[in-house]
Amino acid sequence: MPHRETPNVPTIKDMSIEEKWDRVHDFFTMDHAISYKTHKRLGTVQEWVDDTVDAYGKMMGRFMGPLANLMGRAAVKLAPNVVLKQAIQAVLYSDQMMHGPGEYAISEPKNGEITVRFVNCLRLKKQREVARKCELGFDGRELCEVEKMHLTHPNHPTTKMGIVPIEITWEETGCVWTFKVIGKESLAQE
Repeated sequence: MPHRETPNVPTIKDMSIEEKWDRVHDFFTMDHAISYKTHKRLGTVQEWVDDTVDAYGKMMGRFMGPLANLMGRAAVKLAPNVVLKQAIQAVLYSDQMMHGPGEYAISEPKNGEITVRFVNCLRLKKQREVARKCELGFDGRELCEVEKMHLTHPNHPTTKMGIVPIEITWEETGCVWTFKVIGKESLAQE
């Protein structure tokens, strides 16, 4: 067909929102896994994590806008358990981009600590599936280690706000994360 000729517009069936989400999730997971493999081979995983965390900081308002409003210094000091619970719920709301419904259970916050358990983790399942199908040479759990590097990074937005993971345990089909609210003074000393 010559360039100037008006093409016929094909009739394409609309894709359901569920199928779009599933395909986007698969594509993101594949792209993330390929990037990890490349950075691992080049020895630049830490630099990749540094750049990613820097970008997270710049996009925080898009993904966790309400969280920033909760994290005032006075609120953290006066009601750390309330702030922590609300912050974790805001993060989990956003995490629906990667996790299926009913995947996690949350403890009640106590002494500025809260635990989140992910079971039958859709993200881990997809990571393992993609790593295997693409023959990337690693188990999808390694991408969880990258996520751990993100969330424990000193410049991660939640770390800067004083919410830090203090214990992370991998389980067969998920993981368990315990977070603690610490003051900015403590962050500077660590």
